[in-house]
Amino acid sequence: MRKCSKKLLAVLTAAAMACGLAACGGDSKESSSGAPAGESRAEEGGKEEEGSDAAEGSGEGEAESGGSGEASAAGRISQEEITLEVTGPQPSGLEDWTKLAVIEEYANRLGIRLNCNFYQTDWETQRTLMVADDKVPDLVINAGIGIGDMNKWGEEGYFLNLKDYIHLMPNMQKTFEEYPGLEAFVTASDGSIYGLARVSVDLTDRLSRTYINRKWLENLNLEVPSTIDELYDVLKAFKEQDANGNGDPNDEVPMLYQASYYAVENVLLNAYGIRMGGVGSPGYLLEAEEDGKVYLVNTTDAYREFLRFMHRLYAEGLMEQQAYTITSDEITSKQQGDVYGFFGCGSAPFVMANRDISYDAEWVGLAGLTSSLHGEKTAPLATPVGSSITIAVGADTEHPEEVVKFLDYFYSEEGKLAATRGYEGVTFDYVHDDELDFDNPQMRCPEGYTSDEEYRYKGAVINTGLNLVEENAVRAALFEVPMDTLLRDNVVKTYGWAALTAYANRQEGISFVDMFPRIAYTTEEADARLTLYNDINKYLETTKAQFITGELDLDADWDNYVGTLDQMGLADLLAIEQGAYDRYLSVVQ
Repeated sequence: MRKCSKKLLAVLTAAAMACGLAACGGDSKESSSGAPAGESRAEEGGKEEEGSDAAEGSGEGEAESGGSGEASAAGRISQEEITLEVTGPQPSGLEDWTKLAVIEEYANRLGIRLNCNFYQTDWETQRTLMVADDKVPDLVINAGIGIGDMNKWGEEGYFLNLKDYIHLMPNMQKTFEEYPGLEAFVTASDGSIYGLARVSVDLTDRLSRTYINRKWLENLNLEVPSTIDELYDVLKAFKEQDANGNGDPNDEVPMLYQASYYAVENVLLNAYGIRMGGVGSPGYLLEAEEDGKVYLVNTTDAYREFLRFMHRLYAEGLMEQQAYTITSDEITSKQQGDVYGFFGCGSAPFVMANRDISYDAEWVGLAGLTSSLHGEKTAPLATPVGSSITIAVGADTEHPEEVVKFLDYFYSEEGKLAATRGYEGVTFDYVHDDELDFDNPQMRCPEGYTSDEEYRYKGAVINTGLNLVEENAVRAALFEVPMDTLLRDNVVKTYGWAALTAYANRQEGISFVDMFPRIAYTTEEADARLTLYNDINKYLETTKAQFITGELDLDADWDNYVGTLDQMGLADLLAIEQGAYDRYLSVVQ
């Protein structure tokens, strides 16, 4: 395939800019091709579990393992074995890819052998050089390529347009129908699809993880609050009535709140009708009217009343008073000392306290709060679509049809497991879970591995490399079992935060609503948007803190706050968001 003319300097410059922005980190920055801030799944409250089931108390599986030589239920992709060259960053935890069981299984079952060349460091630079040198292999996995760069490089001829082969990808098309936001995100403005983003379908990742201290409620004979006013009364009781029962009525902190880590805000925003969910942190908040007009939530009356509630909590000492200086280590220490009564997180209570998962039984999930402004009990769902491109195919592959069929396989039921767990009887066995009454694909733990999880990422599968659909059988089961099952001691102690989250969000009357979707920007939009977004987002962060602490007055200073945003170019920024959102609608409607 003849490539368009390529300028090495331009490519390297673009990559350097992207790396520089990524190095800045934090919620106040955004890559030139990323989605709005506040959708990250990375959290500060504690390290997320390494694997999909790590926090759910799974035991060890069978010790033996071996090859199968069986054909896939989906059939062979290539009758004669072909080899695909694969590159990407070194998968987390992997030491030697040639020892992975799925390498032989894919060859035996599908006729696809993978020859991997992973980079342990500086993947961004290696990726850019790969493009600049016109040496893109058959498959790039764990790519982490921003959608703007992906579409630009695709248009220049470096990556295969998957849309030309979509007739060979029925499983992917089915997934697009189920998650239309995924198709909208990966579809370029001209209708091409040059790469695929991961879709994480587990509701436990898409719903807010917000918890209130069960023991404190029991100590004070209080019910789980269902309205914002009831929550205020509970927090006030926590502060004044020695909720932890240690004899000191002054050592409780009713609500944990940490600047730049706003997870607890999700359920509070929901009470005012503002759609925030998942494990991300609220910041720059977009929503759209029914007619499709995009607006900034941070200038609405509902957001203003949310800030008023937050200021009240701060002024009355009902939230962490060191919110803007406290460190994660200090939070962990306080959590271990039974100091906090209410918080949100992206991990779990036991992770926050650095304890085992049985600690989660000391908490209860909270969702569906209402207020005088919003009487409907809702649980907003965060977008399941990843923020970047996970997998792409080199345009010069000698096996385009086989490669796209290989990718489509990982959207099938067998393929989803093959990517994340491997194959039954080889790397995992189905073990009946008596508590949840379902068959759980339990990883084996062969000799030489310390746990089934270590075997998963060191000896079984390419960790996060080919799982285009991220799902967890246990967490899915928690949303299917009878509600009273979730209250069993063994279930709560075994599945912890996930069971708490499922129970809270499955309460009668709660309806799931979608948050603003992940939208994709063209290169021109991303360039025009970057400075506007960064400046405005930084101003939103600063003034938010000032409103909460009382440095700014919500009545006297509100109009000036909104006027300043207008002067900073909010209308221009929203015009860019509108254009990207309109393209999204053109795909999903």
